[in-house]
Amino acid sequence: MIRIFGAALIIGGASAWGLFGVFRLRRRVAILAEFLRAIGTIRCELQTRLTPVPQLISQLTHDCAEPVAGFFTTLESRLDLLGERTLFELWSVALEQSPQLALTMPERAALCDVARALGRYDLAEQNAALTAAERELDRFRLNAEAQFRTDSKTRAVMGFSAGIFVVLMLF
Repeated sequence: MIRIFGAALIIGGASAWGLFGVFRLRRRVAILAEFLRAIGTIRCELQTRLTPVPQLISQLTHDCAEPVAGFFTTLESRLDLLGERTLFELWSVALEQSPQLALTMPERAALCDVARALGRYDLAEQNAALTAAERELDRFRLNAEAQFRTDSKTRAVMGFSAGIFVVLMLF
């Protein structure tokens, strides 16, 4: 009886490990989609209302879903340093302090490109930079969705299979 219970625990744990990989892939797609929505909001607010960047960041802390809202909250808490440091530096530090975003280095670089343009150029150049960042992040999102579609079943099955393999090796 104890052996059966142990085998079930091993298989269950390995299956959970595989499913955790699936959830990470799905979460990455959701995070990229939320950042896309946030950049779209930034672009629209700048074009239509000329909302100041600090006010815009404060708005995004409430409008975005977690963990993207946490990133904007971290960024908002550092905005008092805006005269001493550039928005790009503050944005980069906020990205570094947000490991829950689980973004790759190219994705982080694309997000940093947003901060490089905000408040530094005229409206047309900011719009062009935000549009370019949106296109690049959308490409990353599409790649992440494709990876999710192709890898999710494999990861789930591999976790279960690994559990079965370990049980067979032990018993």
